[in-house]
Amino acid sequence: MVAIIRPARLSDARGIGIVHLDTWRSTYTPLVPAGFFDLFSYDERERTWRERLSNTQAQQHIFVAEVDDQIVGFASGGPSRTDDVPYTAEVYALYVLEAFQRRRIGVGLVAALAECFAAEGHTHMIIWVLSDNRIGRGFYEAIGGVWLREKIVNFGVDLPESAYGYVIADFLARYSAQRTE
Repeated sequence: MVAIIRPARLSDARGIGIVHLDTWRSTYTPLVPAGFFDLFSYDERERTWRERLSNTQAQQHIFVAEVDDQIVGFASGGPSRTDDVPYTAEVYALYVLEAFQRRRIGVGLVAALAECFAAEGHTHMIIWVLSDNRIGRGFYEAIGGVWLREKIVNFGVDLPESAYGYVIADFLARYSAQRTE
């Protein structure tokens, strides 16, 4: 199985929406209040991603991972939304369907974003993950992330979220060759 990682297109909105909601459910169900995901649907997620992909003014990058013409993961990122100097770039979202995890797809998606960040002159990037998401935290640590701090985010209830920081050049030296595998 080879995953193709490429920039997202408007026609990918449905596939991204499906991955987004399915991975939210499989990852966060034990962490958020019961019924939280009843607020979302595939159609709502598709509309959200169609808007994001249509916004040519947004300073963002969105990549998808495809296996056999099916979107199995995606990542988005852009300028950091916090003031965590020197972390001026941020991975906003990284989601890979559970059946396709542990196959280097997540690393490839982060590498695609890191390449864009480096080309824009960023030297450091930050990624946020729910602190109780042990699998996500383990992944970010395994790919070289350094824990920076915690903040509170609302997911139906207030939950702690942890930041991991990366030196982009170091990350790319280790992972850029794996971007399409």
